[in-house]
Amino acid sequence: MEIGSIEKGKVGEMYVFMKLFQGGAVPFIPLADTKGVDAVVSKKDGTYVEIQVKATYPPEQAGYFNVRNLIPRKNLFIVCLIMDIEEIPEAWILPSIIFVDHAAKRKVDNKPVHLLSLGLGETKLEQSRREKLTEYRENWSLLTGDTGI
Repeated sequence: MEIGSIEKGKVGEMYVFMKLFQGGAVPFIPLADTKGVDAVVSKKDGTYVEIQVKATYPPEQAGYFNVRNLIPRKNLFIVCLIMDIEEIPEAWILPSIIFVDHAAKRKVDNKPVHLLSLGLGETKLEQSRREKLTEYRENWSLLTGDTGI
């Protein structure tokens, strides 16, 4: 049985929550995802950040992240996961302002969508973008405050 997109998203969220707990942060999950926030995270220093998790799976969508109605702000992070059933996911922890700076903006159903292509690094554009954003790859300390994970 193949899992659907909602289930795939939840698998990604559970992976992120595990990484946050490992780093000493605590995620709080809202009752409903109404503002594009999957969790509010209490960092080790007691400050809070908001996260939205986006999980993609090979081969069709790996590394192509779409965020609808994104209003970038200082404390919002987009966690982009390239999932694989057989390997550890690849994580990009991007401040929403950085996400918007590197994403293309489109209208879908007359609503704004930001599209960020990290792909799998197979094209020159993907390689270039990955190099520019390399400081955000697996940088869980942005969400936890812990530099040891």
